[in-house]
Amino acid sequence: MKNNKSYSDLVKDCYMKKQKRESSLQEMFIDMIIHEALLNSKKDDLERKLDDALDKKDKILFMKLSSELKKLLLSFGT
Repeated sequence: MKNNKSYSDLVKDCYMKKQKRESSLQEMFIDMIIHEALLNSKKDDLERKLDDALDKKDKILFMKLSSELKKLLLSFGT
């Protein structure tokens, strides 16, 4: 059986599909921005804690935090 949609129905369907694609893409960009902001916040926090560990000459804490920062930077792709 043939699909006998009117021209306006076809245009509406096309528009709705386009809106859905754009919405999905926009949601993906928003997720990426949020993820990057969280990673940057965690990185800044670790760097601050590393500075404090250096100031206190706490080698054990410094090594632990350095390892955490290294793992975080690998997740950044840097």
